[in-house]
Amino acid sequence: MGKLGKSLISILLLLLVFISFFVLIENQDAVQLPIRFISMYDYPWIGMYMQQTLFWLSILLSVLAILLLIITIFYPKKKNNLILEQEQGSLKIQRKAVENFVLQIVNKEPFVENPSIKVKMYKKKIRIKVAGYMRKAMAIPEKQNELVDEIQTEVSSLLGTTENIKTDVYLENYRKPEEKKEARVT
Repeated sequence: MGKLGKSLISILLLLLVFISFFVLIENQDAVQLPIRFISMYDYPWIGMYMQQTLFWLSILLSVLAILLLIITIFYPKKKNNLILEQEQGSLKIQRKAVENFVLQIVNKEPFVENPSIKVKMYKKKIRIKVAGYMRKAMAIPEKQNELVDEIQTEVSSLLGTTENIKTDVYLENYRKPEEKKEARVT
């Protein structure tokens, strides 16, 4: 999870703690607690605005909770295998088989060094990510486009169908880790 995601989740959790604290203050009479908080209206500078603030924050968090619930319910499920149904029978293709198949194609290309393949399978879609160090050459963009087209056609021919399954291929260039230069001691 990136910094942006962590920041957004942290802000949402702080808002939730804020709302929960003031709900606790207003409902502390329901349970016998060893400590007593002063009423929400008696806090200086915030007592008069607290009802409106809590109302709008509650609406915001409720809408976000409903959106997260909808996203959770309808988010496509990742699969480890893909089943193709045809009149003659069904074909089951595993994710690892597609990864190895694409890796063999990419290993033939001289401009990609140390490739790694990640395949995500969904019901009607295959997403392939090829990461590796792209060597510097004159026609790298053209070769990359040719490699993407070749992978898409080869995977489509492997599956035996092109109209039912959508294939997306992404190339990602990563840098080699630079060697650390050790300081000389004289």
